[in-house]
Formats: sequence, C-alpha cells, structure tokens
Amino acid sequence: MYEAIQHYRFQNPQLRHFALIDGATYTTLGNRLAQAKDVHQWQWLLEGTELDGLKQAGPALVAFEDSDAQGSPLLEWLIQRDIASPLLSWLWSMQPFEPLAEHLRKHLFTRLPDGRRALLRYYDPKVRRALDSVLSKDQHAELMGPIAYWQIWQPLRNEYLTFVPPQTAEVADA
Repeated sequence: MYEAIQHYRFQNPQLRHFALIDGATYTTLGNRLAQAKDVHQWQWLLEGTELDGLKQAGPALVAFEDSDAQGSPLLEWLIQRDIASPLLSWLWSMQPFEPLAEHLRKHLFTRLPDGRRALLRYYDPKVRRALDSVLSKDQHAELMGPIAYWQIWQPLRNEYLTFVPPQTAEVADA
C-alpha cells in the first residue's frame, strides 16, 4: 500500500488519501480512531442518521496526510489488519474530507422494491467487489462520484483490486 500511496501522490499531487473502514469488523476501531483523533480527521458516517445508535458498527471515513505515507501507526495498523482480513477500502479523491463524507453518506441507504429503506453496505470490501457486477454504468458512476480510485484488498490474489469511474461516452469516443 505504501507504494500505491507514493504512486498516486506522484501521479497527481492533488489526490487525497482516505480509508473507508467497516466498523462491524473491528470492535476496537472506535478506540483506535479516538487515540489518533488529534492526528487524523475521521468520522462515523452513520452519525446523525436513524442508525446513529449503531454508528460504530457502520463505516468510518479517515483522512490521511502526505506525511502519513512514512510511518503513521494508524496507517500501518490498517494496512496490516486489512491484508490479514479485508476490512476497508482505500479511496483517492481530489475532494476534501467533508464533501467526500457527505457523498458517501448519501449512498448509505437504498430503497427495496417494497419501499422499505435498507442499509447498503458498499463499504464492506466483499460487498463492494460484488457491486461491480450488479450496478449499471450510471449507478457505478454515481457511487464513485468524486472518487478517482477505490481499492480493496484481494487476499487470494495477494493484490489490490482498483475501481475507477466509468468513462463517459464522450471520453470513450475521444
């Protein structure tokens, strides 16, 4: 992951690096994030929703700075835990923290055919991988929104799977 951080930073210095972490997979995540609060910007995305009481079982968005690519204890812990058992997505965006958090929050819930609202666990790496085969091009573009690269660890392949926004017809034809 350190190589990817340096690669994307070199390729586009304006890209910002985020972790989208599935809180349901780590009961100690809140403690870890609270300890790093003065160093990293982070937020539970279910905070302020009807599931606020369960926010720690939902997604957390964490922002990393350029200097974190060289030895952040939280970044190192996340990389090691993710490789052992995928728990997060690495996101790259030109957007600052708040607009990206709002974009992700906007996609937390979906409507079922019977009209009920349901939590869409796109932040779970297994769900995110499966979504790629069921979302339409427009739905994929909407989910990606301001995200330039969305990476999840694939343990069986020992590599990251990277999602990029679908090309528009104008770009594809150019």
